[in-house]
Amino acid sequence: MNSYTTREAMDLLIEKAKTKTKLSLAQLVILGINAGALIAFGYLAFLRVSGAVPQQWGSVATFLGACVFPIGLIALTFLGGELLTGNMLVMTLAFLDHGIALRDLVKNWLLVFLTNVVGGTLVAFFFGHFVGLSEGSFLAKTAAVATAKLADGPLMMVVSGIGCNIFVCMAVFMATVSKDFLGKMFSLWFPIMIFVVCGFQHVVANAFILPAYYFAGGGISLAQIGENLLFVGLGNAIGGALFVAFPLILLNPRPQEVDHENHV
Repeated sequence: MNSYTTREAMDLLIEKAKTKTKLSLAQLVILGINAGALIAFGYLAFLRVSGAVPQQWGSVATFLGACVFPIGLIALTFLGGELLTGNMLVMTLAFLDHGIALRDLVKNWLLVFLTNVVGGTLVAFFFGHFVGLSEGSFLAKTAAVATAKLADGPLMMVVSGIGCNIFVCMAVFMATVSKDFLGKMFSLWFPIMIFVVCGFQHVVANAFILPAYYFAGGGISLAQIGENLLFVGLGNAIGGALFVAFPLILLNPRPQEVDHENHV
């Protein structure tokens, strides 16, 4: 068979979470920056594709951009990295399964959040601003996307973040279920493409697009960026932990737990 069962995939992710708790600070920093940068490169590709489409094409521009955006998570899956939104599923599964402590989860989330932001910001500055890939004739697209993210109120940011990470964690889990390269690639591609088409907010992606507009002199403040990352990150956490990890644990108990319940 080319796939694991749901419970087998969960066990793989739980073991991966335990491995994450043993990473050194240096390893976590490097992997976190790498993940943030790869997601940012995917967003940069989105800008370059969607920004080059004639305006009269309307939403087709977003769809075409969404088709290339998933390269970040696909590359991350095979090259390695610590991505906050994926860890909101992985670490929560392990915590709910009693495989790691709450402090391990919180430590991982905080450090990965900070390093992902660094990775996204570095790409925004060096490739978006210094090289100019998100400016010039593409500045209008960068501005439109960034201002739309900031236009949402705090509650809308949270709800949008929930929707986003349901799809991201769906992608991560389905890719874990698959054993072969193509299965993993398509499992990652479709859900990520859909969350981008829907316009949901992703905290790590926003750590690229908002600084990119800031460096371009867009007139937004660091406080606005920080507020967005806070509320979108909260929504992402709720989406990954409460709407994906918790139902998986609830509906797929360990075999010995099932046997115990059957004998009670």
